[in-house]
Amino acid sequence: MSIKINIREDSAAGVLLVELEGRLDATTVDDFNQRIEEVATKGSQLDLDFSRLEYMSSAGLRSILMAQKLANKENIKFRVVNPQSSVAEVFAMTGFNHFVEIVNTNMESADEAVSDSLRGFYPLRAIQRWMMDTHFQKANSTMMNEGGLAKLDDSLDMERLASAINDTLAAHDIFRCRILFHPETGDICQRFDGSLSKVRIESLSEEEFEKRKLELKRPYQIIDRPLFRIYLIITPSGKYMYLDFYHVIMDGVATAMLFFRELDLRYRGKRVKQDEMGYADYIVQECNQPKDETGAAYWRKMLKDFDENKHLPPSDLKDGVWKFNALYRQLQNIQKNFWAESKYSEHTFLLAAVMLAIAKSAGSREAIMSYVHNGRTTRAEMRLMGLMITQLPIRYDFYEDITVKDFIEDLERKLAEGVQYRDSLDTVYTEGLEDDCATFILQKGNLMGNAGGEFPLCGTQALLQELPQNKASAVENSLDVHVVAENDGTYRMKLEYDASRYSESKMNYLADLVDEMLKGLKNAEKSVLELLA
Repeated sequence: MSIKINIREDSAAGVLLVELEGRLDATTVDDFNQRIEEVATKGSQLDLDFSRLEYMSSAGLRSILMAQKLANKENIKFRVVNPQSSVAEVFAMTGFNHFVEIVNTNMESADEAVSDSLRGFYPLRAIQRWMMDTHFQKANSTMMNEGGLAKLDDSLDMERLASAINDTLAAHDIFRCRILFHPETGDICQRFDGSLSKVRIESLSEEEFEKRKLELKRPYQIIDRPLFRIYLIITPSGKYMYLDFYHVIMDGVATAMLFFRELDLRYRGKRVKQDEMGYADYIVQECNQPKDETGAAYWRKMLKDFDENKHLPPSDLKDGVWKFNALYRQLQNIQKNFWAESKYSEHTFLLAAVMLAIAKSAGSREAIMSYVHNGRTTRAEMRLMGLMITQLPIRYDFYEDITVKDFIEDLERKLAEGVQYRDSLDTVYTEGLEDDCATFILQKGNLMGNAGGEFPLCGTQALLQELPQNKASAVENSLDVHVVAENDGTYRMKLEYDASRYSESKMNYLADLVDEMLKGLKNAEKSVLELLA
């Protein structure tokens, strides 16, 4: 069976519409390829209308991919418009919907049997929805900006770097993510069919560069907009890269350990193994997991009877209006080499010290905190670009006299149990169960962690110059505890706290307690109640 190809051009809009009717398979792709090559450069946008295409084979898919590559080369927007349900399913099952923009302009007449995922709408994961809710509390906050401005080594080949960045972006559906409201339900959701603009090298004067740096001070406009910003800039003073992701699509691990690792491989011309699973696939897989009341009940039990007077350091200020401040402290009683002979996990040991310090500061035999986990528990998830962090509430009651060894091993078991119930975290967020809890997070491999610091980039060292200004937090927690593993084997703690509730001296006291607990936890047979005395 032959294929009918009708080409219509809207000169004013610069849109070339190619209408296909029949079958796109091995017997018809040559005609299709020839017609595309003839007309692909005649506009700024190329739309393939598939509303009357009945069938598409693997040969047809390859032709679509070649057409998109041709359009990308010419910097032309490329879309597949209104595919029939059978053709849309081919795109979805093969994963082509992750890197080919598919648009349904006549949603009202679409086949109702097509699922939301085939139509391109995906729900937000629990952690994404929680972040979105906190963002909407303060839309002008930059707390969701993940990245910074770095000065690059003069030896870096900027063209190669731009190519490596563009190839990395094109390889992962998370960078096509767009947040929007579902046209039928009104629920906030996400699509993975947004277009990608090429990252290009700009030459700016110092004055123009200063204006561009204002990007660091801007929060994201999140509805149906790109959710990352990357600029490569050359000025009279040097070479620069500004890279920034909206936190709802990327976490620190995805940025530092995955994005930059792949960027380095592509820059050096190394082969990058591409996983079959994309972030959209992961969402479908997660949503299909059976849910019951067990997980919700577990989280309610973990957070039952939370009392800020019992589970937070006592307040020594009463200003009443939330105000952000941070205290930095180098930890003296722990070094990276401790783990060479310790059987305890780094995360659990440090969490244990913080929980004991908060309990002792409050004079309590109970500790309730939120533990931020990187969320990657399987081999496939370890390689998945996107937001995976999970906030696991954890509780420990110190009413029995136990040894340090028993406490840490029991805490490990509780954390493992919590990971099993992570699919029910929507209970925590929707019911606001952990809103007032202190939060603990261990940060490792944080390439863009400190202004003025260096981080490796494509065989050179880049100097981080500016970070997004996170002065206005949408969460307004009382206390967040960050422990950062430094490259030299030391640990640094950052206490982010409500300065209307706590003085700096109170936070210094808490930091002293954390260091004290780290020292005490090194003795496996020591009594935990003795540490709390």
